[in-house]
Amino acid sequence: MNLYLVISEALDWQKFNNPELAGPWETYRIAELVVARNHSQARYLAWQSDKEGQTYDFGEMPKLAVRLKGVGMDGPARIASDEYNFDYGREGDLIYEAEHDILWDIGKALHIGIGGEE
Repeated sequence: MNLYLVISEALDWQKFNNPELAGPWETYRIAELVVARNHSQARYLAWQSDKEGQTYDFGEMPKLAVRLKGVGMDGPARIASDEYNFDYGREGDLIYEAEHDILWDIGKALHIGIGGEE
């Protein structure tokens, strides 16, 4: 299994406070560390983990950038974002800010609107 960083294009979400009134639109991105066999499985698991998303039709899957961050991971395919929080890495090891930043860096992903010329 491999560790992937998966980040989506900008998505819009509207919260419904009650059935008659909708709240304001909010923009967000799916951003997850995923343990998976390949890029495709990582994309699918990250997309399915989206709690705000309203659609689960493959035709409506957002554009996703996937970056390989590690190989030889143990365990089943899963969302592993909580395992790599800022304070502690895998198995309770302290993870330093530089390591954390490298792990969560997507680099340039022009097809989802990240990177390039300002």
